[in-house]
Amino acid sequence: MISKAIEMTVMLDRLFPDRSARVLSAMSEVQRDVFVDPGWKRMAYTDRSLPIGHGQTISKPATVFRMLSALEPVFGGKLLETGSGSGYLASVASRLFSRVFCVERILDLVESSRTNLLRTGAGNVVVRYGDGSSGWVEHAPFDGILFSAGAPELPVSLVSQLREGGLAGVPVGIKSSQEFVVWKKVEGKLERISSFTCSFVPLIGKEGWNG
Repeated sequence: MISKAIEMTVMLDRLFPDRSARVLSAMSEVQRDVFVDPGWKRMAYTDRSLPIGHGQTISKPATVFRMLSALEPVFGGKLLETGSGSGYLASVASRLFSRVFCVERILDLVESSRTNLLRTGAGNVVVRYGDGSSGWVEHAPFDGILFSAGAPELPVSLVSQLREGGLAGVPVGIKSSQEFVVWKKVEGKLERISSFTCSFVPLIGKEGWNG
């Protein structure tokens, strides 16, 4: 796997010359091929989103890199990820946050992601089955919140579940394409601080497309 880690590092170095060294180091420690279907393992170390079954995908390495880099000011705190899929981003995030809480609505992916996370040494991650569109209030407030599925609008639950000064990143837009927007909680309100274009699977749930 050393060669694969180097391959990942070289790819991210080319895409992001001003990269976050901490995120790059975390990504180089995680074997991405563990999180993809067997038929796609040969593509695991390319900058492509790949199928993981049930109509879901694992995000491009560059997208995961940008999502996590946006939350660097709150590294070391608690992270919530909604739509955790096969667990790849959570495994990388486990190297950057003290605790990672994941909510996934597809039971088969919950079970496989738990296995994947253990295989990659992510012992500080908890994965729950359920509707993650409303967050996970029992473990709030969070220092960081990431949605790995596209929402029609900013989920209102983020305001109450994000710690003051915390950061939240959510893809917002139409089902086929979105803008990944990062907000900071300032004096009880969310202020938009940055964004980039993206394309995620739709967020399904109470505060998603079927709400």
